Amino acid sequence: MGAVEHVVVTGLMGAGKTTVGRELAGRLGWSWRDSDADIEASTGATVRELRDREGVDAMHARETGQLIDALAAPGPSVISAAASVIDDPASRVAMRAPGVVVIWLHARPDILAERFESADEHRPAYGHSPESFLAEQAARREPFLGEVGARVIDVDTITPDEVVTRALGVLG
Repeated sequence: MGAVEHVVVTGLMGAGKTTVGRELAGRLGWSWRDSDADIEASTGATVRELRDREGVDAMHARETGQLIDALAAPGPSVISAAASVIDDPASRVAMRAPGVVVIWLHARPDILAERFESADEHRPAYGHSPESFLAEQAARREPFLGEVGARVIDVDTITPDEVVTRALGVLG
């Protein structure tokens, strides 16, 4: 692996992108960008409010734009990116660029659903069965991981600190 300029931490809702991204950036001494925080700062609305007002496709377009902007900024940085970015072909191209490492935080849908149900109000809610929703999301998104060379860290049974330690190991 060449010199790393950006680390993209992503995964389904509840996987720990924000917590892990912030801590990883702190340990590396790098800047940190967070999809939800950047979008809220630029629009004055949470992603949940934007989803309700503009629709899912518009919200995902904003998440893609945030990732591409963050990857275009001078590094080094850690970017906590919405899982939806893996769906977008332009985002996948950007994540394959030299100097970009993608880390996918993977957890079982039942574990994610427990976190999802207790989440704060900024996170969009989808339907009556978060576990089914998240299982569908995983089935649709995880096949793209190979295309972006994602390093997968299984977060089911480890603490955020252990996830960050494993992420540091991925970076060498």
